[in-house]
This record gives sequence, structure tokens and C-alpha cells, in this order.
Amino acid sequence: MRFLLYFIIFAAIVAAAIVFMPLRLAVDWAGLDDNQFTARQISGTIWDGRIVGAQLGPLPLGDLDAGMQFWPLVSGDLIFDIERPGDAPGKGMKATLGRAGNGLLIADANAAMQIGRQLAPLPASTLELTGVTAYFENRRCQSASGQVRISLDSNIPGLDLKQGLLGNAECQDGELVLPLVSGSGMEQLTLKLDGSGDYTARLFLSGGNAAWSLLLPRLGFSRVSDGYAIRVNGNLGQQVMQ
Repeated sequence: MRFLLYFIIFAAIVAAAIVFMPLRLAVDWAGLDDNQFTARQISGTIWDGRIVGAQLGPLPLGDLDAGMQFWPLVSGDLIFDIERPGDAPGKGMKATLGRAGNGLLIADANAAMQIGRQLAPLPASTLELTGVTAYFENRRCQSASGQVRISLDSNIPGLDLKQGLLGNAECQDGELVLPLVSGSGMEQLTLKLDGSGDYTARLFLSGGNAAWSLLLPRLGFSRVSDGYAIRVNGNLGQQVMQ
């Protein structure tokens, strides 16, 4: 009988610790800080928490509501549902983020983010994710899916990029690759990102509009076969143009 009493007390203590576990502690255990995830403030419990000023690398995610999924805990995974309520169309965000097995999981991400500053001088403006999922293990991309759209600044004459450049996320040689193409097929953007945050982005514009010979070199483009191209690389926050 005494053993049963001790067991009940122990189980109650464990249950209370889980129920009232701070979200900040769970984020640390999930290793998100080691994967470019930062925040100004994390408060609340793992079931009903708040993340203020969240960023993934240099990409601002804003203020997020966060709650841990229960069933993945059974297998030792720490998976969070995160959401940024939108007060206007395209401003919200929903995703699943956390540690699954020995890797980092980003699943069912639906969001729109401004990326002009992060990828400058490449003339990109908005990144839109629709059902994007990516899994990294040992900093290598293991699987990826979902649709990605990047909008370009429309101040380049001769380009009609109202629909942006569209493609599906995939893994190639351990990197997350976004091969994006415009509706006409004349503009192509390939963005590659590895698990350490190193990335390259190459935009190719096919054709030879007369105004391009003067404008595009000023924007950092180089003349290549059948068009112009610009390449940007770095480690998330710092870009190097080639």
C-alpha cells in the first residue's frame, strides 16, 4: 500500500511538471536555438505559450502563439504548433516546428514573409509558403515538399512578374532547394539552403531587352549566355554578391 502511495505521489509530481513546464525550457530542449531560431521573449507553458519577436535566421516571424503536440512526446519528440494570427489577408502564419528524432522538422508551413532585405541586391520582395515541409538531420536536408512562390520587384522593364516565380521544395545533395520558374519560363530563380544556414540564390532572366544592358549591370546582374544573371550567397543574415 505504501509503495502504491509513493507511486501515485511520484506520478502526480511528474504530471504537474509536464502540465506546467515553461515553454522556454521546452524550446531549449528541442534545440531550436541551435537551428537559427531566436526570440526576444518566450512565456507561458508548453501547452499555451507566447513567443515574442521570433526569427528564423534573419527572417522575422513576428509574435507567435505556440503549443506542444502531446502524442509526439510519447516517442520523445518535441513538436510545436505555432501560429501568427493575421489581421489582413496574407499576414498570418501557421506551421509545425520542433525536434523529430535526431533532426529539425518544419511541417505544413503556410506563411508570407518579406525577404527583400535578406536577399538584397537580388530583387526579391515576398516569400510565400503553401504546405511546405522540410526535415533536416545532421544539418542535411532529408525530405522536402510543398509549394513556394517568390515575388520580384516589378521595376525591371519587359518583365511581367505579377504571379511571381513558382516551384516545389525538394532536397538535393543535403540541401533544401527551391527551383522557381515564372509563368512564361523566361525567368528562373534557384535558391539553395543547407542546415548550417549557408545559402545561394541565382536569378536568371532570359532575353535581351534593350534597356537591360544599362539597367541590370547597375543592379548587380552579369551578362551570360541568352540573358542576365545575378547570384547572392551568404549565411542567412550576411549576403555576398558574385
